Amino acid sequence: MQAKLITTFDSLNESSYLAKAGAIVTALTANVCYPEPRVVQVPTLTQLTDAYTAYLDRYHAALSHDSLKIARRNTARQGLTELFKRLVPYLELIAQGDVQVLATTGYDLRKDIVHGGGDVLPAPTDFRVEHGAKSGSLYVHVARLSGAGSYEVQTAQGDPAIEDNWHHVLSSLTSDHILLEDLILG
Repeated sequence: MQAKLITTFDSLNESSYLAKAGAIVTALTANVCYPEPRVVQVPTLTQLTDAYTAYLDRYHAALSHDSLKIARRNTARQGLTELFKRLVPYLELIAQGDVQVLATTGYDLRKDIVHGGGDVLPAPTDFRVEHGAKSGSLYVHVARLSGAGSYEVQTAQGDPAIEDNWHHVLSSLTSDHILLEDLILG
């Protein structure tokens, strides 16, 4: 894990956000790693608790699907999220890169970047080629290859046994309906 806290709450649905917000407020309550009082620019535990309670009340009120109550819930969520985001630099500063200390905050930690192994993927299977709509065009289809981020298409001009005759044509994010155009006939 990296010594960085994740602050993007936008993708969480309301119930997941409620659980995450509750976990953060609970984790910071009486947390010996982050005692009160804090510097003025940092939200206090009282501010966080009040904002969380306001969001919780508006969350339950919005379960009736009343558009006004939903708007109030969304406003409360924005306010609470802003407090959570303002708190992160302080939490990371106090932790001084200690992942164990950051883990006590209730926030999720960024995961380490994992680079794929240097292993070469096998050749795709179910290779099919069909005539395109225009002269000099082809559709290429291959079975999706697990672990492939994209598919590179190369063509050979001349003897395909000679490596220098191969040229990159395009890279595709999909393995189906790859359109090759402006091919030289012959």
